[in-house]
Amino acid sequence: MRVEGSWPGPITLRKGWSRADSRPWNDVVPMAHLRPVRGGGAGFIVDCVEAIDEIAHSRVLSPPLPRAAQQVWHDASFEHHEHLALMRKSLDRIGAPDHLVIVGDEDDYEEALRIDAAAFEDFWQFDRQAFLEAISATPQSVFHVVRNESGGLCGYSVSGVGSSMAYLQRVAVDPIAQGTGIGRSLVRTAALWARRHGARALMLNTPAGNAPATCLYESEGFVTLPEPLAVLVST
Repeated sequence: MRVEGSWPGPITLRKGWSRADSRPWNDVVPMAHLRPVRGGGAGFIVDCVEAIDEIAHSRVLSPPLPRAAQQVWHDASFEHHEHLALMRKSLDRIGAPDHLVIVGDEDDYEEALRIDAAAFEDFWQFDRQAFLEAISATPQSVFHVVRNESGGLCGYSVSGVGSSMAYLQRVAVDPIAQGTGIGRSLVRTAALWARRHGARALMLNTPAGNAPATCLYESEGFVTLPEPLAVLVST
């Protein structure tokens, strides 16, 4: 196993043709995230876990996985840790946002991360690396923000498009501004942006049991797909 990079920064693990990327899960949960990029089966995942344990002394988490992709991780002695609902919205009908939603820039990143930390439980929080990965996950992406009266942020979203499918990677609203419709405006703006960029549907995932988020998305036309996603953890 060859390891490239220096922990706690992102690292790449290679064995023959097989490759995986790893990084800390986030700034508050002392676990590592492992994302296979090419090749490898359960044996390669086991080798990656052993290498990460030597470097970071932490348990390892998988990406969110559909059921069909989970068996190889179970074969590598991973077990279920968290579940997410997978939701889809057709982009034929989209409501108008009730707030001014604009494109943010790099100067807004730190405040967006502050909002993210306040809006999500520890496990689901973005750190800067996860935030940047969300922005770069698709060929086209956008970082939308809603500003407060002083010019700061009260909410943000990250969306991306790949071919005919779009992905709502993140929506976060400052807790002091929740209940004012900002989340709904961010969702609608993301949908409008995705349709303008050629997408026919918008996908997202949300932690299972997150009733407020699920109710918002359902009211905006999202339908929960029958097969949830799962994040697995090394044993």
